[in-house]
Amino acid sequence: MKEKKYPLKSGHIKIIDSIVVNDGEGYSMRGTRMDIGAFSIVTIEWNHPNYGYFADYMMWIKSLHMSEWKPFPIAGESENYDFNSFLKMYPEFIPLFEERDLIDYIVE
Repeated sequence: MKEKKYPLKSGHIKIIDSIVVNDGEGYSMRGTRMDIGAFSIVTIEWNHPNYGYFADYMMWIKSLHMSEWKPFPIAGESENYDFNSFLKMYPEFIPLFEERDLIDYIVE
């Protein structure tokens, strides 16, 4: 397994670089992953051209004892995603969902 690069680390909290996907016509999505102890959280934000900022869209959560990522929808259209359909639509976000090395969970 390749080593993750964490540009920000503070004790048991690690954040990897965000990925921004341009959807065209001024729309974009930003994904950010945080590993917090035994939990991994991927936040997905949406930038509408009329907003000018990234707003809440959805989150994905996984812990050491969960077998798969679970969605936590915020915006209405995010309610229809399962893991595979989301990554099929946004394959650029795949690196955010890579499995963590077990050693990463237990070694601080």
